[in-house]
Amino acid sequence: MNSAAKSLLRSVNPGRAAWLRGSSARSGKRRLRKLVLGIETSCDDTGAAVVDDAGHVLGEALHCQKEVHLQAGGIIPVVAQQLHRENIEGVVKEALSVSGVCVGDLAAIATTVKPGLALSLGVGLEYSLNLVSRYQTPFIPIHHMEAHALTVRLTHHVEFPFLVLLLSGGHCILAVAQGVSDFLLLGQTIDIAPGDMLDKVMFPYISKSSFFCFLLQL
Repeated sequence: MNSAAKSLLRSVNPGRAAWLRGSSARSGKRRLRKLVLGIETSCDDTGAAVVDDAGHVLGEALHCQKEVHLQAGGIIPVVAQQLHRENIEGVVKEALSVSGVCVGDLAAIATTVKPGLALSLGVGLEYSLNLVSRYQTPFIPIHHMEAHALTVRLTHHVEFPFLVLLLSGGHCILAVAQGVSDFLLLGQTIDIAPGDMLDKVMFPYISKSSFFCFLLQL
C-alpha cells in the first residue's frame, strides 16, 4: 500500500461512523434501504458486490487469477497486483450494472484493508478511496478474516455469539464471534497456516525452468 493510499485512508476512516449514524430512518419518513459496494482484492481474486442493509446481494462480479498462478506453482504478489490493476474497474462496473445501481446510489463503500498480500490490498484500497473522494461516499474498512466469519449470517439465521474456525492460505484461527467487529480469539496456529504448508510442499515439484520461463512471459 503506497503512502498516498495510507494518507487517504486516515482521512476517510470516520466515514464508517458517519454511515452508521446516517442509517437510522428519519421520523415520519419512509425508511430507504442502504446499499453498500464491497470490494475485495486481498489475494489473487478481484471481487465486487452490491449488498443492501438486509443482507441481500443485488449483484456481484469476480475475476479469478487461478489459471495464471497455476502456471507458476503459486501466487506471485507482483503478478497478482498487476492483474488486479487490469481488472478491478471492469469487475466493479459489472457488479454495479448487474445490481442496477450507480456509485451515486451507494450509502457506503466497504473494502478489505487487512490481512492479505500488501500489493493486492493496495490496489483495491486505492481504487476504493478514489471513488470515495470523487463521490464523497463514506468508507468502511473491512478485516478480511472477520468478514469470512460473518458471511454465514448472509445465508443462515445465526445469532451471536457463535464459535468459528477459520482455515485459509495465510491463517488458522479459532474464535468466538460476539458481534460485528467483536471477536474473542481463542487460539491460532503457532507456525504456518494450512494453505502456506501446501504451497511449501508443492513448490519443490515445480521445475525451476518452467517457473523462470513463466516469469519471462510477464
